[in-house]
Amino acid sequence: MSEKRLDWIENELLKIVRKSRRECANELKKVNKLIVLALTPALESYLKCCAKSNGQVKTEYYRTLTEKCFIELMKVSNRILALCYIGAYRSAFNDMRYVLESIIQAVYIDIRHPDTGLQTRIEILKEVEDKIEYRAVHLVDKLDIDYKDKLKIEYKKLSRIIHPSHKRVFQTIAEVKKSIEGPFPVDCKEVEKIYDSMKIMYDIFYFLFVIAFSPELKETLKKNQNFILFIKHYNQILLSKTFDIKLN
Repeated sequence: MSEKRLDWIENELLKIVRKSRRECANELKKVNKLIVLALTPALESYLKCCAKSNGQVKTEYYRTLTEKCFIELMKVSNRILALCYIGAYRSAFNDMRYVLESIIQAVYIDIRHPDTGLQTRIEILKEVEDKIEYRAVHLVDKLDIDYKDKLKIEYKKLSRIIHPSHKRVFQTIAEVKKSIEGPFPVDCKEVEKIYDSMKIMYDIFYFLFVIAFSPELKETLKKNQNFILFIKHYNQILLSKTFDIKLN
């Protein structure tokens, strides 16, 4: 790829970022605020659980796939915000789908193989992740957890939003014909849809994370007022049941 081509792509992306900030400022602020409020109290509680009284780290927590998913959630959340700025909305939805499928697989393996090390769990994941019976909905059916039916409803609701559809294909064709705004268009309604989808994503993720990680984490989160406020403010249905919180 020539230098001129790279310069053109960079300039077009900068144009889109500026246009996104100008036209979708409110929607982007909502996404950013959601990410901060979803991650900050959870990270505080997670670090509190991992730390021993002598300042050392409880290494037993590092053998779970679920814990790796939480670390990745922080990276993916910020990437989703960046994708919103450059108009790559389909990639943002794909990241949400990845988060959900990863956490469901991780929880299933962590629960089924509690006495194995991290490397063994990774090897199990490598062997099964492409098998149909290890797809998300199948695994949810196999999990022995409370509120399973509600979890499936929320998961399917989000799946309908984030999975590609023929409507998106037609929209892309129309955008290509116009060829006005470079690599990606700016669509504030898509940012709003990403915001609504992320609320469901966090609800499902933390619901499963609390189940599989450690009972200590649940108790720590329950005492974290900022996390409780996050649940109430964003109407986190599954988490409200987990922590016995009444939503408005």
